[in-house]
Amino acid sequence: MSALSILFFQLHKVDTVFMQTSLLQHPNILQTKQKLKLTAARLVNNHVNLAVTGLSGSGKTAFITSLVNQLIEANEAAHLPFFSVVRESRLIGVKRDIQPNLSFSRFAYEEAMAKLTQTSPEWPASTKGISQVRLKIKYKKSKGLSKYLTEDATLTLDITDYPGEWLLDLPLLDMDYAQWSKHCQGELSDPIRHDLATPFFNAVANLDLNARGDELALQKASELYTQYLIDCQSNGYQLLQPGRFILPGELSGAPVLHFFPITDLQLEQQGIDLNKPLKDSNAELLCRRFKHYKTEVVQPFYKDHFKGFDRQVVLVDCLSALNRGFHSYQDLQKALDWLMGSFQYGSSNILNRLFQPKIDKLVFAASKADHITPEQQTNLVKLLESMLHSVRKQIQFDGVSTESTAVSAIRASKSGLCQQNGESIPVLQGRNEQGAAITLFPGEVPQSCPGPEFWKQQKFEFPKLSPPLMNTQHVLPHIRMDQVLDFLLADKLI
Repeated sequence: MSALSILFFQLHKVDTVFMQTSLLQHPNILQTKQKLKLTAARLVNNHVNLAVTGLSGSGKTAFITSLVNQLIEANEAAHLPFFSVVRESRLIGVKRDIQPNLSFSRFAYEEAMAKLTQTSPEWPASTKGISQVRLKIKYKKSKGLSKYLTEDATLTLDITDYPGEWLLDLPLLDMDYAQWSKHCQGELSDPIRHDLATPFFNAVANLDLNARGDELALQKASELYTQYLIDCQSNGYQLLQPGRFILPGELSGAPVLHFFPITDLQLEQQGIDLNKPLKDSNAELLCRRFKHYKTEVVQPFYKDHFKGFDRQVVLVDCLSALNRGFHSYQDLQKALDWLMGSFQYGSSNILNRLFQPKIDKLVFAASKADHITPEQQTNLVKLLESMLHSVRKQIQFDGVSTESTAVSAIRASKSGLCQQNGESIPVLQGRNEQGAAITLFPGEVPQSCPGPEFWKQQKFEFPKLSPPLMNTQHVLPHIRMDQVLDFLLADKLI
């Protein structure tokens, strides 16, 4: 008997117990049945847990809003020519289902659509906490033995949204406090970062790390360190930890966030060994709080969300990094290298899906492709690939199928041609941040990051755009969302 047959036999036995006993609502039986159903779903390959990953400002909320919108409206006015299940007229329908984890917020799809379709449209609010959405995708089968057993099937798609600021904490799980402090010391050697950290340096310069723990002094220093991180973010830096310092959520004001890095010079001057700090000293308290942050904040977040993903989208806002300058671009590249090591990659099979799910398909997507003219989008993809070159090689070695593309989840511009001095020039038409109509050529996109000298002579100025005027439309305009959907889901919808 096959593994699948055994599993369905077990499900039948549980249902028989339900019918023959008075324990219909017993929690243990309900839990057992739920686990068996989830296992059956993984075996028959009709469940996808999708990670939409991106650092702060990369467009995750807009992407998820558009993905949900394209699927729900797929049989109406949605334009999805490259999504095979739609092209072959096999999609029966898509609906939102009750989310899997009742402890998390409901993804605010309706609120996002209300903002986008109002008279003066606004972009959806940035993510402030964890939220989820579950979709049921009903379709006609195209091949296989199961086609003759049933005409249609249902794929369950789970998507979790979470703040980009929290992502960069995941690598902290492999560090102790001393290693993290040394890492931060390296970051603080950057001249711009060093200047931004001056108030923090002044506050900790005379702090006696061997003295008995002073919670108020540590709180004050941690608040200055938090302000330093916020200032770094405003100046275009992305590699910022701890992420909860910038967006604390329910931990706002909690002592678990009252720590900060210390330098080798401080350790040497005060004769401190971080492996054996004085009991109840400031140094020991900092070590203890860092460890607590890892084990009680970062580790549960990783365990609850990231170990179960089997498909992933990585959104990267290359254009904003170019606008901010060389330091921002370099920092974004470092942040992505730092982040990608936190996910599990490898070819998926039945055993992996059941016991150790791994991501087996991954899309690298340069977001905001509508902020450049169409002929520049190829360059944008090449720029993205140059940024992720070393990371992508390792992922492909692990057997993961990858795709690089340029997307616009919610297209905010139209492309056209403008005559200037007898020549046709590609231009964009859209609305600026104040809502006024604009027509412009945003500039050329480099295929790789220019060297430091380039930035001293000129800079990039890719526009910021307001959302499109939707009028009475219900389908969000996009660029290549159908191709992303096909790459991620087509093999599950056959």
